[in-house]
Amino acid sequence: MTIDVKLLEEEKEKLTKEFNELKSQIAKFENDLGLMKSNLNAVHGAIQQTQRLINMSSSKKDLINKKLEEATK
Repeated sequence: MTIDVKLLEEEKEKLTKEFNELKSQIAKFENDLGLMKSNLNAVHGAIQQTQRLINMSSSKKDLINKKLEEATK
């Protein structure tokens, strides 16, 4: 089998196509990764806010219970 310019050009086209597809897939993956990180941060913020509300609720209950104990003495 001989290697001629036409065969090399066809091989180059195949490699160029594969390169562009991989480049596109990497760009999509990087975009998806950025979106997932944003979602992760949003969920973490929601967890923090929920914990803050739980703490506020617990503190309020403790204060009410303390006042009730003082009132019954």
